[in-house]
Amino acid sequence: MSESNLSVYDCVVIGGGLSGLIAARNLHRSGKSILLIEARDRIGGRMHGRRLASGQWIDLGGQWVGPTQDRILALLDEYGVRHFPSPAHGRTVLLFNGDRHEFRGLFQGFHDCEVPGVTDAEWQDVTEAWDRFHALSAALDPRHPVAGDQNRRLDSDTFARWIEENTQTDFGRWYFAYMARAVGFMGPAEPNQVSLLHVLWGQKCAPQAEHPDAELIHGGAGQIPEKIAAELGDRIRLNEPVLRIHHHETGVEIETGHNRFAARFTIVATPPHLAGQIHYDPPLPSLRQQLTQRIPMGCLAKILVSYETPFWREKGLSGMGVGNSSCFELCADSSDPESGNGVIATFLVGDRYKRWRSLNDSDRRSAVLSDLAKYFGEEALSPVTYDEADWAADPWVGGGYSAFMPPGVWTSFGDALAAPVGHIYWAGSEVAERWGGFFEGALLTGEAAAKAILAAGWVGC
Repeated sequence: MSESNLSVYDCVVIGGGLSGLIAARNLHRSGKSILLIEARDRIGGRMHGRRLASGQWIDLGGQWVGPTQDRILALLDEYGVRHFPSPAHGRTVLLFNGDRHEFRGLFQGFHDCEVPGVTDAEWQDVTEAWDRFHALSAALDPRHPVAGDQNRRLDSDTFARWIEENTQTDFGRWYFAYMARAVGFMGPAEPNQVSLLHVLWGQKCAPQAEHPDAELIHGGAGQIPEKIAAELGDRIRLNEPVLRIHHHETGVEIETGHNRFAARFTIVATPPHLAGQIHYDPPLPSLRQQLTQRIPMGCLAKILVSYETPFWREKGLSGMGVGNSSCFELCADSSDPESGNGVIATFLVGDRYKRWRSLNDSDRRSAVLSDLAKYFGEEALSPVTYDEADWAADPWVGGGYSAFMPPGVWTSFGDALAAPVGHIYWAGSEVAERWGGFFEGALLTGEAAAKAILAAGWVGC
């Protein structure tokens, strides 16, 4: 393509997830010429869902919002999208070492519940270790971790070693491993894969005690991307993976497999490992290159199983289940009360994901339904629909819910996570200092990137 045919914009946004959409929308609202480029054939990224034949929605990606997530709640209000309390009436089920217990409440990063059927010694082990964990987390700076003696010590350690040193019972060891896998602390991982500093900081910036799963969205979170995109019209291009970014003193040139674009700025709103797969000319600073080689996505699949009714409620159950069952460790009622249908969301993470993924289609389904039956009864074996969202196999995401930092990465390379490089800015849930791994974090970084560009000045391209 000749220079005379080069399309020129104020800003090109790369990545059509929530952060990229918000950045593009805000720049467009400010009167800037923008283009949003998305590699896949749809927008939304991990904010993705669909409607079943019954009329019930399911969110194949993220689905929950919480009371301190101000920006995503404001966005829902702006677009007139209603939300409702997550179903929580009834008893939670714990499956542990083959035993089944029912109790009221939940102990996911806070202990607002009945003792869930374990021994006093096991419960004391968990609560005392959690107090130590919380004290370490509370002492951290809320901003991205930086190098320093204390942070280096925490970052050189694995969460697995901390669990071994701070718990005395099988239940205590499982509980903290479950928190690393199913809840995630900024990206789900096996405890031996993740930095102790990372999980502590994940708890600091996105604490479970602030109830991030307090509410669900009528019609599903997956409807939001299209509402934002409606403001952008034909300023979105799909099916155009970015291959190369040439950056210089006055702007950038971006190449896809089909087109070239010039802009004063670009915002790369993808997970860091995907941003690292783009060819940059000249090369990015070495710390940024090293970082993107070391920040993997969580190894995760999400399964949505629907039923004609939420039958578990007739048994006095909330639809929430946790435990060390063979297939998954967490499931939750995700039913919209206006549909009358029942939906359970389940999550397969880490080593459990690998075992499950090695099965054929039929056996994968059977494994999930078998575990659901252990939690809620034989009715769980006869769903209306069964949907798998294998985020670890998705080449344009690479996993979920978010990325995590292995030992040593924060204090060696973390400074490069959010720092712009010339006219290149970064956005996405992984970049957030608050509510990373959630819609809120993605939204905050998209807003921040757009604001930074608007403040940077507009000398001609």
